[in-house]
Amino acid sequence: MNDDSQCTAIEDSRCNSVGTLASRYADRYSDASATWVVSCAILMFFMKAGFLYVEEAFSRSEAKYRRRVVLAKYVDTFASTIGFWLFGYAFSGNTSGFAVGEEQDYIFWFFRFTFASNTATIIGGTLVGQKIQLRIMSVFIYAFFMSSFIHPPLARWMWSAGRNENLMFSPFRFCNGTRTVERDHTFSNYSVNEDLGEFVFIDFAGSGVVHLCGGMAAFMLQLFHRLERKVSDGSWNVPCGWLKHQQNPGHATNEVELQDRSTVQQPEAELAEQEDERESFLKWMYPKGGGDENVESAALGVLILWTTWFGFNAGSTESMEGKIAHASVGRIALVMALAAASGGLTSTIVSGLVQMYKRDETFNSNEIANGVLACLVAVTGCCPFIDPPWAILIGVLTIFFYHCGCYIVFKLDLWDGARVFPVHGVCGFWGVMCVGIFSRNCLIEEVYETACFCENLVLPHTLETQGFRFLFQLAGGLFIAVWSAVLCAMLFFILWIFPIKLILYAFGLPWLCNFKNAERGTIEFKGNMLFTHFSEIKSPSGGGALGLETTPPADRLSAYQPPAYHPDEKSDSEKL
Repeated sequence: MNDDSQCTAIEDSRCNSVGTLASRYADRYSDASATWVVSCAILMFFMKAGFLYVEEAFSRSEAKYRRRVVLAKYVDTFASTIGFWLFGYAFSGNTSGFAVGEEQDYIFWFFRFTFASNTATIIGGTLVGQKIQLRIMSVFIYAFFMSSFIHPPLARWMWSAGRNENLMFSPFRFCNGTRTVERDHTFSNYSVNEDLGEFVFIDFAGSGVVHLCGGMAAFMLQLFHRLERKVSDGSWNVPCGWLKHQQNPGHATNEVELQDRSTVQQPEAELAEQEDERESFLKWMYPKGGGDENVESAALGVLILWTTWFGFNAGSTESMEGKIAHASVGRIALVMALAAASGGLTSTIVSGLVQMYKRDETFNSNEIANGVLACLVAVTGCCPFIDPPWAILIGVLTIFFYHCGCYIVFKLDLWDGARVFPVHGVCGFWGVMCVGIFSRNCLIEEVYETACFCENLVLPHTLETQGFRFLFQLAGGLFIAVWSAVLCAMLFFILWIFPIKLILYAFGLPWLCNFKNAERGTIEFKGNMLFTHFSEIKSPSGGGALGLETTPPADRLSAYQPPAYHPDEKSDSEKL
């Protein structure tokens, strides 16, 4: 066979493959449904812009903090894309192999990728404005693992619609043995999976699988951040001797600061000032003057998220065929609008009451914005299954649970700049419970049969009892919370215990541990892989985007002398 005939055979095989792929797409989506799913997925990806504006609003005014927010958002998007393509789509039960290829559903991959990517990006608002930040390499590692191994198994167990082994908690187990469609478009006949009896967990668009998962990851990061603060300021003695070099990495040459804080004698005036700074929860949550955040950026970010959230929830129907699908999309939009409006109004009333109590002349508009986001999180799992009047009640109750989450953060002395754990963690769990409290069985069956490719869905009779449904949702929510918390704690602990210098030596980059720079002076990696520390010494350019802690050469220090500078020190360091 000559070269021309070989090329022709290759092209024919490719054409046959494309033809087969076209028929497989036809099995799943009509033209209208394909357009609907792709349009909603694009809106969901644009949620990144909303998260970016919200996180930038809660960061400090210095350029280095704002640049870091943007850089972290870029990196987590890169990592989640690669991770979900390589492993996440397979672990979510949608294909039998890794690295999505020609034989897979590209439209559905893009749709499910936006869920995984947004789960990974939730954590970005946790440490905004703090001098102790996640290293950029840790942002990449976390986002890669979240989109590959933490979120996808949850999507597989809660949302999959394939053979028995993929249906652990999914309502698709109860399609009554007629037919259901796999994500690879092959039809399967099977009997109801009896492994878990009549247990079924319902989370329509991700109150638990997306928001609770991301919120618990943020909570674990906050705990490690508090631990890092205790270690770095010397108030907690590290039991492991090889970790002691990480204590107070920003001022390692100051021996007084490395002593136990209980032995340092402080002036009475300073102690009195510290007492005055211990504000009550009310003052902590509603600071005088409305807070120092960027109100305009927060409002723009919330409006972007509010708009794109309609695509997030309504697009989860994956269909625009038939009147019931149209009604489901309309009900979702109405429930979301009512819940956000009632929750926002409740937040406004609470903020106004606090304003009058404190004799303050300014509303705290950012807490109103967070209240709106919390309500959207709460109705994400139940929006097509409840009647519209219940949405108003859910919005009001969500503000109560949001404040409970803020109180937890306050009492544990955690740093949560954008209120990630109260909004996504606490209200995500509350959204899971709303399915068990307010949903109707007839609406559940109607939505899954018509809009979600499941014919003749017959849910177990135990769901007709409100108590059983509540218990099922409680067990599922606790499972998601524990799964995410344990895996994220393991990942963060591994990153936290490894010194960054050890990694550089392992990869043959010892010269990066300490090198000279004509413009910035001595640059040195210190601490662990998880966190980096911003220095109190500010550069003329506002600091590096990678978390560079600028310490200029001695001949340039006179231009911006730091308040705690010690001239007898031979060299200063700045950590990357």
